[in-house]
Amino acid sequence: MNRTRLPERNLDVMRAIAVTCVVVDHVLWARNRSLPFITDWQLGRAGVLLFFVHTSLVLMSSLERGGSSAHWVRKFYTRRAFRIYPLAIVAVLATVVFRIPSNVPDIFTQPASRTIAANLLLVQNISNDRSIMGMLWTLPIEVQMYVMLPLLFLAARKSVYHVLVVLTAGVMFALAVQYAPVPGLWRLGVGIFVPCFIGGVLAFAILRLKTQFKLPAWTWIPFLAVVIASFVLLGPTATRPEPGWLFCIAVGCAIPFVTELSDSKITRVAKTMCTYSYGTYLLLVPALWIGFVELRTQAIPLQWLAFGAALFALPWTAYTFIERPGIETGRRLTGGHKVALASTIPVP
Repeated sequence: MNRTRLPERNLDVMRAIAVTCVVVDHVLWARNRSLPFITDWQLGRAGVLLFFVHTSLVLMSSLERGGSSAHWVRKFYTRRAFRIYPLAIVAVLATVVFRIPSNVPDIFTQPASRTIAANLLLVQNISNDRSIMGMLWTLPIEVQMYVMLPLLFLAARKSVYHVLVVLTAGVMFALAVQYAPVPGLWRLGVGIFVPCFIGGVLAFAILRLKTQFKLPAWTWIPFLAVVIASFVLLGPTATRPEPGWLFCIAVGCAIPFVTELSDSKITRVAKTMCTYSYGTYLLLVPALWIGFVELRTQAIPLQWLAFGAALFALPWTAYTFIERPGIETGRRLTGGHKVALASTIPVP
């Protein structure tokens, strides 16, 4: 069976840009600074939505590799569990033990046992508990989207038309969750982001067509810059998420029509950033806490140096001793082969 080829270097660059957006967002918040023309919320949200498109696309490829084997859905969920939960559990427990605030420069608040349990299970959005780590709000959304991904894969394997039908239904569902005055519907808050994930599914369906029309590779990074600027101009808010849906669908539609970047220093740096991006996501606040809270009485250059060192050291340690063993355990349990990094990375 022919596998759908993904433009992996383009996706690495896209994910690296997303990582940068999220990091800069939290640094601006921690330092009480701002950028012209874009708020820190918009910058961080654009990064998160790029992650959603990236994740759904590469997981379509992962499902394609396992879709012809027995128990392919169970194997998919097993691999995902061992990819996501080990580091998430360690990060949540470390946050509580070391009394790290959910965001810098906030003050640490001791969470209740119920809140800790909800965060360990990644269901705090359903149980209406706060995220012990501020950026952890995205991970339950991804985990809950996994329920739908095998069905979305089956739609993508049929045709682009089937994905468009699902996208229409997804938009209607998202509108209902966002605006319908139905008691308890907020527990299905993952629905607000369904159109975002379908952006990646749409990209996969189009890639399967093996279209010959391709824009030059050099247009990829400028396109991402333009689409982020358009996202800002559309003025998304937490209570008006529709611009985010358009943003994700535009990115998803563009991915198949841009030639893959050639190997270069930029793509190699992007790949390295992707390798450690999950640890960067989960351990960014601890790095900020080390640099700007624990060392707040020290000279500013020393604070920045400590933050930078922690931002590199913590994700490297997490990947080496927690993430990679988890990936290998999931692979062994499912009898799978070693796979490319892109198919193993969860969304920040």
